[in-house]
Amino acid sequence: MRGRDREWRHVEGLLRKLRRGGGGTLLVDGEPGSGKSLLLAEAVAEASGRGIGVVHGRVEELGELAPCGMLLEALGLRPEPGGGDGSARSGPPVLERLRSGFERLATVPVLAAFDDLQRADPATLRMVHVLHDLLAGRPISWLMFRSTAPNTCQAVSLFDILEREGADRVTLAPLSPAAVVALTEDTLGRASDPATRALAVRTGGNPLLITELFAGLRDEGLLRDAARAGAPGRLRIVVRGWIDTLSTEARSLVVTIAVLGRSLSLEHAASLLDTTPAALLPVTEEATAAGILIVTEHGLVFRHELVADIVVAGTPPSVRQALLDQSGVLMGSERVGPARVLTGPASVAIDAAIASGRLHEAEKMVRSGLAQHGSVYGSAELRCLLADTMYLTGRGDEAIHEAETVLAVRGLPGHVRERATLVRLYATALLRDDGTARAYAQEIIDGKDRYGHAARSAALVALATAERHEGRLSGALALAESAGRPAGAGSPEEHRYEACLIAAGVLVDVHRLDEARAMLRQARKDMFGHGHLAWAADASALEARLELLAGRFDEAVTEARRALDLAGALNTPLSAAAACAVLAAVALRRGDLRGAAHHLGEQPGGAAEARLRHALLAAQVTEARDGPRSAMSLLAGLPRPLLLTLEPAAGPWMARVALGAGDRAAAGSVVAAAEALGGANQEFPALGAAAAHARGLLDRDGDALALAAGRAEDVWARASAEEDLGKVLAGAGRRVEAAESLERALHTYDEIGSVRDAARIRRTLRGMGVRHRHWSYAERPVSGWDSLTETEHAVSLLAADGRTNPQIAEQMFISVHTVAFHLKQVFRKLSIRSRVELARLAAERTREGFDPPRGGGHA
Repeated sequence: MRGRDREWRHVEGLLRKLRRGGGGTLLVDGEPGSGKSLLLAEAVAEASGRGIGVVHGRVEELGELAPCGMLLEALGLRPEPGGGDGSARSGPPVLERLRSGFERLATVPVLAAFDDLQRADPATLRMVHVLHDLLAGRPISWLMFRSTAPNTCQAVSLFDILEREGADRVTLAPLSPAAVVALTEDTLGRASDPATRALAVRTGGNPLLITELFAGLRDEGLLRDAARAGAPGRLRIVVRGWIDTLSTEARSLVVTIAVLGRSLSLEHAASLLDTTPAALLPVTEEATAAGILIVTEHGLVFRHELVADIVVAGTPPSVRQALLDQSGVLMGSERVGPARVLTGPASVAIDAAIASGRLHEAEKMVRSGLAQHGSVYGSAELRCLLADTMYLTGRGDEAIHEAETVLAVRGLPGHVRERATLVRLYATALLRDDGTARAYAQEIIDGKDRYGHAARSAALVALATAERHEGRLSGALALAESAGRPAGAGSPEEHRYEACLIAAGVLVDVHRLDEARAMLRQARKDMFGHGHLAWAADASALEARLELLAGRFDEAVTEARRALDLAGALNTPLSAAAACAVLAAVALRRGDLRGAAHHLGEQPGGAAEARLRHALLAAQVTEARDGPRSAMSLLAGLPRPLLLTLEPAAGPWMARVALGAGDRAAAGSVVAAAEALGGANQEFPALGAAAAHARGLLDRDGDALALAAGRAEDVWARASAEEDLGKVLAGAGRRVEAAESLERALHTYDEIGSVRDAARIRRTLRGMGVRHRHWSYAERPVSGWDSLTETEHAVSLLAADGRTNPQIAEQMFISVHTVAFHLKQVFRKLSIRSRVELARLAAERTREGFDPPRGGGHA
């Protein structure tokens, strides 16, 4: 399964929950040929290998002979006579038989895996939903797959309902460039050459197209001259199967766009098909749902170039010529305005490459166009597209310069000026922190008659960002939500996702996580539905931060790695920096200081917010290694109001560090900043809780700490407040209450996997005479990294980092003798004899990006 590591981690998470006796639901969408069935087959095989029962069903291509037939067959049950219409007369018995069938199997964990639900009849889909609800208390996990091919509205409804009810959902995106090369070489059985790789790029990252292309060329003996050979027969059959599922109107649209250059504005397509753009919308949605076309700001484009080639080759020459003649007549008439054909199909193709995340390819196309284009307006439009690629790849100053160069040209078409305005606004607001975005945004708001809806939305995003950075979160949220609202009936739909992501980011900051999660799900659905992948890594990085604050470290790591995978494929370093910050934070919580430092060193740049979070995490790693005095110098230059806005839990931590370093004045300054922020944003309890926590530390005020522990919405922050409350109570001689508070903190730390914090509390409790048996059994191999317990893993990394046994003991809050015992176990399990060997193995492990083991095993 080349290139599906992200999706497989979702499947593994589902199976892990099932093995622990819990249930769950994972919904998988994907365009035809994206590898859904292979992923499901691997999941079924993995579940069977782990001793999990499997109910596996697939709706056949011609549909079901009888309603619920697929479900009955999956459970080994026969349809009863007379129950073919799924009516009330036959429904209840079928429901009872299906429920009984599942319950008989559910004496052990069961995975219910259903494929191709887009073909299922309404009765089957309703039954799946009913069974999903009725069996919620059983150890059953549901894995459901559907294609985004046309005529799947019922399956879409089922997936949307289940997602609203809490199911996880993942969309199979196109393969990354590296995965495309790997799958190509798997199919060929040899290394690929440049010509072969160039041909593979034309598949658009679709796994089925890749395998059918090269397997077909190999079977027909055409690999030596693949670039000139044309599509092999087996690939033409696949594409013809996709096209044949379309309605007559959608097929006409697809053929027209293919013949006229792979891209076409909606207005031009409507004129050629003798209809209106509004009447063409349902047909457009059908072709995009089938994975054949994508919609860009300027028109309709083929998702896969190879598909366009095959469609053209299958169109009779007389039809092709007639379409070309008709297009020429229309282009010379007033039915298609001149602004839209300024740079012709090249502009649309570049725009499609940007929207779909092929930013490097888009930039090459722009620069090639600039070298050949002599028109002032044409060059301006190309420079506008270049500015967009620069912004999305994190080159803020270059993007702003190009956008300003474009805006200096007089008489520009409106859509070019609008886009240049967008880039300048977004780049200034998100990549600079000098406050210049606010004035520019206000200028656009004040001169609204001179700007379109997209520019005004971008101005609201810029103002929201400024409000957020200045600590006015209500205003930031209101502005961001306003920016995301549609312009109204008849207005062109915009697909810039910055507004949605900014609003979701504010919601995450103030811990309104359910609202943020819903917003991100909708944004992702919209992104993938329209083929707009350039922002996908940003959404995953933000969701990773959301999971971190919710205390779900495994899920945070999964989403962060997904963001890194997407960022690498799309060349979007801004989202990579945000994802690395999450990975560093998780590593720090788990006591893996080496891993935390590694992740911080991977992506030092990024947007202003990511740079600030990296600086905070670097100070936290330094404090964990070398104590509070060493961290104070790193905190000195950080802007406190902005830092506490982005990371409310940083306030109590900074106050604790300042007090530990003996700098009470600095601690008081942090407390004052936290209280000012909380007072200005009283509708967000997370900020008030953080301020009370910081005040409780400064004044050793148990009431303030109890208030913080009760109101904190960040899981880790709540445990931290409980821990500090326990220490204050112990200092006041209230040992029973202190122990209770510390126990609550310990339980939370253990539950979320915050190993280092849990170890610190255990040491505190031991000093109070309270001891715990703090190990648990977990199935592990007998040797290798995966055989190490969490504690052994943490000890090994500190030793590999050059720490002595006493230093390790101090870091992990255990005795020197315990460290020696764990190192002996590590050496035995890894079959090594020295710390030098351990350091080498640990460095390799860190480079490969592995996590410490899960599931207990503390010693």
